[in-house]
Amino acid sequence: MKRSLLSLLLLAGALAACGDKPPGQLEPIPRPPGYQDPPKAEAPKPAAPPAPDPNKVVLRWKLAAGAPMAFRLEGSPEAGASALKAVYVLQRPEAGDNVLRIAQESSKEATERATFSERGFILDGLGDVDRNLATLLLELPKDPVGVGDTWALGADFVNPEPLGLGFATKKSDRRNTVKLESLTPEGDDRVATIQYDLFETVSGAFPPGALPAAATETSPLKAAPDKGKGKGKKPAAADDPHDNKPKATEVLSEVSFKGSGQFLVKAGRWRSWQGTLTSKTEGYSPAPGKSLAHVPPGTLKLQLTALDSVPAELQQPEAKK
Repeated sequence: MKRSLLSLLLLAGALAACGDKPPGQLEPIPRPPGYQDPPKAEAPKPAAPPAPDPNKVVLRWKLAAGAPMAFRLEGSPEAGASALKAVYVLQRPEAGDNVLRIAQESSKEATERATFSERGFILDGLGDVDRNLATLLLELPKDPVGVGDTWALGADFVNPEPLGLGFATKKSDRRNTVKLESLTPEGDDRVATIQYDLFETVSGAFPPGALPAAATETSPLKAAPDKGKGKGKKPAAADDPHDNKPKATEVLSEVSFKGSGQFLVKAGRWRSWQGTLTSKTEGYSPAPGKSLAHVPPGTLKLQLTALDSVPAELQQPEAKK
């Protein structure tokens, strides 16, 4: 009997213990009458974008849907060049990227087609030569520019990769500078005068016996002019006609472009554009019909002229590639 009573007392104590609150728990502090929670802090507002610099302009092609823009590019040949005549048509479709179509005049070659961004960057299409010419004509700076600012074009005038691993580059030089020379008011528009100064050269040689079988000689490599006074120097030894040892094969490729253009900021098109493009390759080319220089050979005086209308065969954006 005593054991049963003791068991009941222990069970009652255990049940009472289960109802206790865990140790360390804090009781909430009662709020005084009329108390209100403070308002939550507002998230900080993003900083306003900086005001545009009135001395800088954004140069972009302004193309209206359904209203293509056409130019004729003419290249008057000088030493070692052929005449160049091509029509460039720029069009903004209802959807998708801007379309560029190029037709060579007096040629049966198919019309070339490419896509480009608002700043004239070639997105897709065109071979090396056409792509470089289109870059010269179309590409505008990515960021706003002011008078004196410079930028570079995405042109690739000289590329020695087709010569293969046997070719050893001795010298490579590149200058790629486009400059906003001036901004001049003209009616309700402004004229941005742009200057171009581009130059690329690569020279090197194939080790004796390493010239690719498909390589062809373009023109003999000319010796560099001696800029010294010549005093105390021994004349270069002439090649020994009886020396049958294989010799290294020299290669030189060089391209330059100097020009200027006047771009209408509000209208978004060229008012005028011209320049001189010079290309020469001495020594060897990778194969017949190929060149390290990805522009037309020789010297061309380039001139761009706006056309009043688009030729009928170039009015369709899905022109044959």
